[in-house]
Amino acid sequence: MTDEPRIKLRTEIAASPETVWDALTNKAGKWWPAEFYIGGEPGKRSYHFEAWPGGRVYEEWEGGGGLLWGQVCHAVPGKLLKATGFTFPEWGGPAVAFLTWKLEATDAGCSLQFDEQRLGPPASAENVAAKNKGWKFLMQVMKAYIEGAEPPAWE
Repeated sequence: MTDEPRIKLRTEIAASPETVWDALTNKAGKWWPAEFYIGGEPGKRSYHFEAWPGGRVYEEWEGGGGLLWGQVCHAVPGKLLKATGFTFPEWGGPAVAFLTWKLEATDAGCSLQFDEQRLGPPASAENVAAKNKGWKFLMQVMKAYIEGAEPPAWE
């Protein structure tokens, strides 16, 4: 791993870990923001998160095509997901990202912890800041979806 900053985030969600897991995996396409698709036409694309070892995290575009964001390496339903993904040069790579989502029951619902580490040359400070902003936004959009709130706007 490089010496660059890890992205470590935590958000508290007023729902059970099982509900959060379901939203993160089975219902990811329902809350995934339009601004975060890489391609395809609005209304003619979908986002999927297959939560089992070897499962894909990917976009699918009507008429063919898509993008593989990553692949699941470790899954413990309702508790833990680990995935890897490639970062191409135009997105701050070349690098390999190691992503972890950890869910823990709390008195108020679920604590969702996210961690990203990467292997590759150091990313620019701008790239690290943009990724951090993006992951925070995604967690807040998912939280809003689960809690039935209005999702934040992407700035």
